[in-house]
Amino acid sequence: MPLCNFVVKNRGKGVYYYKGGILQRLRWVATALTVCIAVGPALAEQAELTRLVDSPTAGLIEKGHYAMDMRLFANGGVAGRLQAGALQRLSIGLSFGGERLIGEGDIDWYPQVEVTARYRVIEENQTWPALVLGYETQGYGAYGGGRYQVKSKGFYLAASKNYVSSFGQFGLHAGANISREDTDDDDWSAWFGLDKSLNGELALLAEYDLARNDDGPQARGIDEGYLNVGARWVVAPQLKFAFYLKNTLSSGRFDPQSSRELSVIYTEEF
Repeated sequence: MPLCNFVVKNRGKGVYYYKGGILQRLRWVATALTVCIAVGPALAEQAELTRLVDSPTAGLIEKGHYAMDMRLFANGGVAGRLQAGALQRLSIGLSFGGERLIGEGDIDWYPQVEVTARYRVIEENQTWPALVLGYETQGYGAYGGGRYQVKSKGFYLAASKNYVSSFGQFGLHAGANISREDTDDDDWSAWFGLDKSLNGELALLAEYDLARNDDGPQARGIDEGYLNVGARWVVAPQLKFAFYLKNTLSSGRFDPQSSRELSVIYTEEF
């Protein structure tokens, strides 16, 4: 968007001082608009990726911006998350939701509003990945027995390294965490994943969560790890849609199945 803003704000001034005929000026404007249309989605895609599917990356919401993420999941569930870039290296947020918000029957709300915060300890450079220290209490799926179906990350450390080539953008991500939901299993866990852009509008996502903290006798989750995949589509510079296929290997206890989720992400300046 910066290029488009330059054209609009300086259009009159630029024409006034331009040396040439009207045809040349029209060509200049047409060329600038064409470039705006062509690079607009690409510029939007350069916004930092803050999450793969369920697992956070080392990305941040830019200072002075906020992001709203509305996720639709099984049993008419809806979970909303609002994050804001409070400082150059700090973002904070709140989240809330429940099951059966869509459909019939009484709504089963989550027990409380959950919080999230992340601070970037190290900026990414040519040698080292970005490193973020974070805390989040929001898990995923149904809530019962003092825990979410997919446990919250709790305290975590996430690293991300991005590469750009003629084949597009490619990112590698990894992290480790200790969940606050530790009544059935208090082990640490870890995850790793990647994202790959296909063009300026479409990107593929994948993550594998070891789920080491979800293998206790009464665990509701997975004792063999989660493999989640997804695709993200940039509809407009501020608007993205993401489709997730979770637990694609259908691993775990109690007749586990894969599930499909849809996420709508909107980012804007204050």
